[in-house]
Amino acid sequence: MMSDCVAYESLVEGENFLDPPPVFEVTQNRVEKYIHATGDTTVQLKERDEIGQQVAPPMLAAVYVMEALRTRVGPPGGIHAKQHFIFHRPAIVGETLYTTAIILRLYIKRERQYVEMQTETRNQVGEVVTTGMITRIWGKG
Repeated sequence: MMSDCVAYESLVEGENFLDPPPVFEVTQNRVEKYIHATGDTTVQLKERDEIGQQVAPPMLAAVYVMEALRTRVGPPGGIHAKQHFIFHRPAIVGETLYTTAIILRLYIKRERQYVEMQTETRNQVGEVVTTGMITRIWGKG
């Protein structure tokens, strides 16, 4: 197994998997790339509010959460099994986001190692942007 991979045996239920939380800058460039890649035609994503703020696409959450989780990877062969989000407020272009992930449950099913995590993303002033659940099948390495 590669030395920079996280071994399943080292994971602990209740552990903060991402400490310190990785940083994600919600830039205009990232938002435009996401909109272009997904073909999103939502008019509100191109508008600015009365104070000049522009909301990011809600599903940019898939990008910032997965990018955060890639800072600590398991061995090759892992599978992103399922994920869901709860959106508390939109991310805004110009914000800095921090994602944490708590390991809720470790279990074996059909001889595969599963990890369930609860994610939480906050902006630079501590406001919750998204929370969610993710299930990963850990690679065996």
